Amino acid sequence: MVKLKKSKESKIMVGIRCQCQDRAVERPGHLIRETFCKKCGKVLKTNREVDICFECEK
Repeated sequence: MVKLKKSKESKIMVGIRCQCQDRAVERPGHLIRETFCKKCGKVLKTNREVDICFECEK
């Protein structure tokens, strides 16, 4: 009985990305604006109307 050598198959998937990481809807970039915190003067990017950073808001 002759045993044939099985070729090893690579288990690494190349170029495949999980679909749960894809965004369902593209986020528009124009909603994010750069502003200064009124209390500490830190520059931050936000989509909120409030001009206070998260640290000063606490």
